Amino acid sequence: MQKTSTSPRVKIAALVFSVAIFCAALVGVDLLISRLSPTGVNELDAQLGWRLKKNLIYKREKTALSGRKFDVTLTTDPFGTRTYGANRDAPVKILVLGDSYTGEPYASDDQMWYAAFVRHLARLTNRPLDDFYVVAAASGGYGTLQSLLLSDEVKSFYTPTLLVHQFCDNDFANNSFELERKSIVLNQWMLRPYLAKDRQTIVFHEETLARLYRSMLFRSSLFGLFDRALQVSLSNHYGGYLMISQKDKDAYLKELRATTYDPEAIDLTRFLLAKIRKNFESAPALLVDCPIEDSTFNRIWVDVAKAAGFVPITAPSDRLVDARTRGEADLFGADGAHLSDRGNEEMGRILAESVKELGVLGGQ
Repeated sequence: MQKTSTSPRVKIAALVFSVAIFCAALVGVDLLISRLSPTGVNELDAQLGWRLKKNLIYKREKTALSGRKFDVTLTTDPFGTRTYGANRDAPVKILVLGDSYTGEPYASDDQMWYAAFVRHLARLTNRPLDDFYVVAAASGGYGTLQSLLLSDEVKSFYTPTLLVHQFCDNDFANNSFELERKSIVLNQWMLRPYLAKDRQTIVFHEETLARLYRSMLFRSSLFGLFDRALQVSLSNHYGGYLMISQKDKDAYLKELRATTYDPEAIDLTRFLLAKIRKNFESAPALLVDCPIEDSTFNRIWVDVAKAAGFVPITAPSDRLVDARTRGEADLFGADGAHLSDRGNEEMGRILAESVKELGVLGGQ
């Protein structure tokens, strides 16, 4: 019996049908994942790389390092900023810039360190809470250039009487494309804008892979899941955030020192901070760091802060590091680095005491 051969048209139709079914299945899986595991609080942004979504209400249960569970609600206004206070026309208008310690949902809006700062400051200065209002413009992983670009937006609709910039030890490297390319954190350096060597032009990573990455991240829950799994795998492989194995300790420590103390990255950060300071030159400006342990590194950011026109405040970081050393796990999130609701309360209280002692308060 003679076999009947399948015509080319039927083969092409079968292939197209198979591809369509496969694509439909991927879309279905992506939609299912988006319901079970939403893409989070951020979205792509052509200028900033990413930013907090506007008019957002985000609720999650979080876990402290101690194992205690607590609820978190993060909300944003029509500008994509977090706020605290009932009186937007308050005489003391505070603008907070920062990264994940300010913009990520590690505590609810009214439990964040800047909210605690305002409450304690009101008590210490014998002023009603309605005298204070906070706009917090930040997002997880932000470098200083992103804070500058976001501050350019904020100054068009908000005039602070006090500027507080929340700094972190990785900000120096975040501002350098050459240094960040050594990092496993793809969803930062493939998305983040950088200042070119001329310190005027803003550039993005423009390789094909980076363009494809930007086109998918935050738009596809399936891709986001894959991205998180990849970075956990890379972190486990290298033993940290640098793409060099910690098994080779000498090489790793040499690279870590080079990244941490890079003179160009430090000077670039000072340059960017000075531009932020100029945006709000009529208001007192504070720089407060997240809990970091290296005292030598603390001296670097303190010097940079002063050179850029900020008043550095080290007490919150120093005391929280001491608390971590004493094993006060309830003050920290499950990752052991970010602050829990109670850690945020402690940071805000210490900052308020420092500001009261310094007598630095705008809008009096």
